[in-house]
Amino acid sequence: MTTILRARPGIALVAALGLMTLIGLMIAGAFAASMLGEQSSRLTKSDAMLATSADYAVATILGDPRGYGLADLPLGQPRSFDVTNPDAPTVRATVSVTRLPAAVLWFVVDATIAGVDQGHRRINVVARFPSLATLPAAPIVAHGNVVARDSVSFGADTSGDADCTDANALDVVTSSDATASVATGARAGVLPSAADSSTYYMKAYQRAMLDSSSAVVHVRGDTTIAGGTFSGILLVDGSLTVTGPFNATGLVVARGWIKAIAGGFSLSGAAMAYGSPLRDTTAVEIAHATVQYAPCAIANALRHAVRPRPVRQRGWAELF
Repeated sequence: MTTILRARPGIALVAALGLMTLIGLMIAGAFAASMLGEQSSRLTKSDAMLATSADYAVATILGDPRGYGLADLPLGQPRSFDVTNPDAPTVRATVSVTRLPAAVLWFVVDATIAGVDQGHRRINVVARFPSLATLPAAPIVAHGNVVARDSVSFGADTSGDADCTDANALDVVTSSDATASVATGARAGVLPSAADSSTYYMKAYQRAMLDSSSAVVHVRGDTTIAGGTFSGILLVDGSLTVTGPFNATGLVVARGWIKAIAGGFSLSGAAMAYGSPLRDTTAVEIAHATVQYAPCAIANALRHAVRPRPVRQRGWAELF
């Protein structure tokens, strides 16, 4: 018996169409993969540009704290700066800096790219001014004896920021081995910190940090000031004698004694003398003077004297 095979009409056409469809899908898939790869490459490049520009902006401001006025920022009030990365001119980076209590700075960087490769990143960084010591507990702090009774007027500046004002501070603080002879109405007290050399910024690491600042005047021995004005931090390795009208704002620290009895001495901030606790010596002697406790002026002077540093593991990014 003979079997006759007959071709089925349309099979070849169906097979051809199926093959063409498969090839089309493969081509479309390859094209889509290529587009996605190109887009991914652009996004990766944009992300790198945004991150680099944000880091550059923060580093630029931290690298020039005096130029950007970081030490003088008002508490809790943000200030914005525009910083351009020369290696990424298409990125616009705006940095908002807010000073918080405890000498903390909060940086918020908004970095954006306009055009085809749009992108937006917000980077948060926390920095802080290094703390060298606690603020002086009074406008006059001494390891040894203090004499401040002849026409010496004490007061307190309460107009500063909330994180540094102290209207209830004592007028004179000494160590337990010393005595204080003050004018009527002035308040004197004893604190253990008055006997600690670190209170007077005498430790090696404290002096190293202060010596590296142009905002600090460091005298390597005894000195005499005949008059004038001073603002900032004055460190005297020996003793300080004031013989004429002298207006000081900020912090004055002497390793020896401080003597200002000629008249016309005016202090807004604090003066500290390590001196000697011996009963027959005087660490601070002032007369015919005006002394105003201004802890905010001291804090500002200390911020000017040190560079803020990023706080490790205190940064985060917001992705858009």
